[in-house]
Amino acid sequence: MSNPTPPPQPTSGALAAMLGGELVGPPDLVITSVDAIDKAGPGGLTFIRAERYADRWASSRASVALVTRGLAVRGHDPEKRALIYVDDADLAIARLLEHFAPPPPTFPPGIHPTAVVDPSATVAPTAHIGPHCVVGPGAVIGDGAVLLAQCYVGPAARIGARSVLHPAVTVLDRCVVGERCILWPGVRIGADGFGYRPAPATGDGRPGGLIKIPHIGNVVIGNDVEIGANTCIDRGKFGPTTIGDGTKIDNLCQIGHNCSIGRHVIICGLAGIAGSVVVEDGVIIAGHVGIADNLRIGAGATISAKAGVMSNIPPGETWFGTPAGPHKDQMRSYAALRKLSDHLRTLKKLERLDAASTPSRPSPGGDGGQ
Repeated sequence: MSNPTPPPQPTSGALAAMLGGELVGPPDLVITSVDAIDKAGPGGLTFIRAERYADRWASSRASVALVTRGLAVRGHDPEKRALIYVDDADLAIARLLEHFAPPPPTFPPGIHPTAVVDPSATVAPTAHIGPHCVVGPGAVIGDGAVLLAQCYVGPAARIGARSVLHPAVTVLDRCVVGERCILWPGVRIGADGFGYRPAPATGDGRPGGLIKIPHIGNVVIGNDVEIGANTCIDRGKFGPTTIGDGTKIDNLCQIGHNCSIGRHVIICGLAGIAGSVVVEDGVIIAGHVGIADNLRIGAGATISAKAGVMSNIPPGETWFGTPAGPHKDQMRSYAALRKLSDHLRTLKKLERLDAASTPSRPSPGGDGGQ
């Protein structure tokens, strides 16, 4: 493993030229770090993408900021500090982070002496198999693939070219990982789906327990997919569970058996997707979302954090809440809910006024005489 020499530190003028941005301030400010606007110090680069951040620039100690065009930045001194106006500060900072990131380690081709590789497996000469890895019978490891310490690749599984499996990743039998994928530590691919059915009752009427449903399918992951630490993707009951090209999955997610996840989908941390769900291309699933089984999420839809999805979502819509619903409908419902206590107080006041204005009725029996 070797580490290349880090690139030289850039200046404000050089960054502006690289990004095609408009520089307002000195061109010779040296950038030594990247940080949030409230934490950056002298030599620091930050970014401003909204008005609430623009208002913090005057009190920030950062030397340079990337600013989305159209934002007014008050308190800027162009004699001492620099602003670089770009079309999209988020995209610009993402590009610059690649420059400031530590150089990625490189791993020499070969098989570590402690690794166990079945004789029937196929390992490309350019692949790296790290310490204590296991590669099962008939497995295929593609060109330039990297398996770091303690990875397990099961029988007949396939790892595509230039994919990286970080420590303790498990890819079980017959599962497929495409090219240029990144699987972070603890990812589990191909465990059985969670399928059980009640067994017939016993002769004396007691419950008969649970019958496990075998899952004979696999998992097929496309190209350029990234899967976060400790995420689990279950194999299909019959056919495959599939993950489309370019999809990005966060840490600690669960994807159930026979799900079909489209291309360029974003699934944030702690999301749980039950079995046989279809998620079409370009969907965004925020953190801690739960999706019930056998649903379809339309292309380009967005599901907000902590939503509980119990019905199909049409393409392009934004849903939130539990049970989840369309954004406009849910906003009206929440607005009404916030006013509910005021309505209840008004109702009680009206009830008291009504009671006070209603004449009392004589009790049965008149004056009580015989």
